[in-house]
Amino acid sequence: MSVRARLATGARRLPYPIRHAGRRVQRWARRRRVVRHVRWGSLRRTRPVSIDYGLDRGTPIDRVYLDRFFAAHAADIRGAVLEVGGPVFSGRHGRGVTSTDIVDIDAENEAATIVADLAVPGVLPADAFDCILVPQTLQYVADPQVAVTNLCDALRPGGVLLLTVPVIAKIDRHAAGVDRWRVTPVGLRALLDRWCPAAEVRVESAGNVLTATAFLQGISVEEMRPADFDAVDPMFPMVAMARVVRSAVP
Repeated sequence: MSVRARLATGARRLPYPIRHAGRRVQRWARRRRVVRHVRWGSLRRTRPVSIDYGLDRGTPIDRVYLDRFFAAHAADIRGAVLEVGGPVFSGRHGRGVTSTDIVDIDAENEAATIVADLAVPGVLPADAFDCILVPQTLQYVADPQVAVTNLCDALRPGGVLLLTVPVIAKIDRHAAGVDRWRVTPVGLRALLDRWCPAAEVRVESAGNVLTATAFLQGISVEEMRPADFDAVDPMFPMVAMARVVRSAVP
């Protein structure tokens, strides 16, 4: 008889309380082998690393995904272009841009050529633009349905709306009173299908649990590894991005 078999036989002869306690120890040991403690390190904190999306440390995490999205659709950024806030992505990725307008609710924005609240019906000129860029804006708009309707109506037939929204993001401390919405990629697709009838809508997402955690903590792009941004986990989308093409048929 082997040593292991002799030990098992001897264990069966022990009183029940001792055998029962031994089984509990064995189960606890197995759990210890399977479930390892998380090493929180400097992330075991109730206050983030940065309260400004990492701007005080470098580049915010979501900028990587936005830049990749607009770069991937650079061919759409042409002709008469409208961008929210400033000519950031149209200036960086535009091809054959003939004119650029900037829309902003803030009248103090000197770059704005259209000062308007997108939640007010009819504030944009109809059939005026070949491409409209709306990065991370709808979360601040009181009525996203009106805003999207305005944007779609402002496109010329065949024009393209490039729009991004946050899925996982902290409240903007500089605009906490108007930071209203978060929407999943599936929700964004449903809303655009409803609000932009007869348009071709394509929605994608970007992000993973690592970049989402880093973004919430306010860790900057410069503190990450480039490969960290390549994994796309549909269960942890950080940004939802849509390309909406207005029908060329009147």
